Amino acid sequence: MRSRRTLGVLAALAAASLALTACGGGAATDTDDGGAPASAPLLRLGSMLELQSWDPAQANEGHFSPLYQSVYDTLLKREPDGSLAPMLAEDWAVSDDDLGLTLTLREDVVFTDGEVFDSAAVKANVEHFQAGNGPFASSLAAVESVETPDDSTVVLRLSEPDPSLPFVLSEAGGYMASPAALDDPALATMPVGSGPYTLDATNTVTGSKITMVRNPDYWGDDLPYDMIEFHVMTDETARLNALRSGQVDAAVFNRAAAAIEAEAAGLHSEPYTNNWVGLLLFDRDGAILPELADARVREALALAVDSASILEVVELGKGEPTSQTFGPLSTGYFEELDSTYEYDPERAEELLAEAGAQDLAITLPVSSAFDPSIYDAIIQNWEDIGISVSRHQWGPGEAIPSMQQGDFPIALMRLGQRESWRHIQFLVAPDAPWNPMHSSTPELEELIRTAQYGDEAERDQAAKDINQYLVDEVWFVPMFRVVNHFYWNDTVSVEQQLDQPVPSIYNYAPAGN
Repeated sequence: MRSRRTLGVLAALAAASLALTACGGGAATDTDDGGAPASAPLLRLGSMLELQSWDPAQANEGHFSPLYQSVYDTLLKREPDGSLAPMLAEDWAVSDDDLGLTLTLREDVVFTDGEVFDSAAVKANVEHFQAGNGPFASSLAAVESVETPDDSTVVLRLSEPDPSLPFVLSEAGGYMASPAALDDPALATMPVGSGPYTLDATNTVTGSKITMVRNPDYWGDDLPYDMIEFHVMTDETARLNALRSGQVDAAVFNRAAAAIEAEAAGLHSEPYTNNWVGLLLFDRDGAILPELADARVREALALAVDSASILEVVELGKGEPTSQTFGPLSTGYFEELDSTYEYDPERAEELLAEAGAQDLAITLPVSSAFDPSIYDAIIQNWEDIGISVSRHQWGPGEAIPSMQQGDFPIALMRLGQRESWRHIQFLVAPDAPWNPMHSSTPELEELIRTAQYGDEAERDQAAKDINQYLVDEVWFVPMFRVVNHFYWNDTVSVEQQLDQPVPSIYNYAPAGN
């Protein structure tokens, strides 16, 4: 069943959104005769989010990764296809009992303050990350101790197996800062790493532009650009116009309307399905919104959302409806779950009545990162079944910290679809960054334990069982999987990064190189 009222609201709002973006010229390039970049090349990236702290203990992932990668090396490197490669650690090995990870370190790395990178630096960083209570602190929760048998060897001892630990060391948990800077509050505003670039504070404007200059003493191969600028543009239309006019060379968009405009301007992309969009029902125990403790209410919220229509109008059909957060490339995915909560407002009303929640009132926080019409459609769908909905507008940079602090019972978000165990750690485990209210049940904890301790077949089955549990208990209201809208102009070549909404900093080069 399809709501004509929803379709009408969406169509009008989408048309207005397209009209707003229909200004600006074609992509400009600063090139020589053959389209090659000029000397002393500069890469300019449009960033949709503002970084809050350079302290690696507070590091976030996804859209923030290229910023941190510019100044901090990770222990391991994640290649564009998702495989792991050496970086600060030249080799790594997991013990037979899965309770130890030994890293063999490079011996030629120096931080920009002159401190030497060695096993003591790794130990200091791991302990700092764990103690920092940052958004991904739980990703190193299994590390019980750090041994340093010699300067170039580190052994991470685990309290329990963690199949994703090597991957964690290629992301936030693996960023290495100078140990001399870790206890200095200035690290929040001035990074001190060993990465390919350093922060140019003089040419950085908070909330507007972050400027990186080449690290002349970098131990690794130089990246192609002498300078990188991250232009902070939380407004989607501003990013689109900046890319079309040549103010930036590459940018990501959340809205399909912007992607259509980018394509019309001759900009380049390699679309792939990387993310799901939907509602995170954080308050499953009803601490803020008591009605959410009832699975019937959560199911009503899911059945009331006309995901297929919203996908068609807001995302212009560039995606596929789903009722599960696990992606097709993970072992936890199975296709039949995609259609579990198809639009059924009559049944949604019945469930609210059964739960005694006919007077349900929800405050839905709103982020400028999303097309406003998606919020309008969701709110209209919920109001159509009698739910009262008010909005709270997040300011720039507020949305992610607010969600990860559990400030609201429900929020709309676009998140990646990772391999099964990392997905569980990211979204489901009691201390997962996207489970801020620490929801759990004995049944789910047992399934997570099997996914962690079992053999390969048991882990794969546990991932499927966890996925089924999340759908049955309506922990989330996934709406659809969407195509990644990352675009660049003629001056650059880009390799997309699996499992990440934007490419890693290593994946850019001047066009023709």
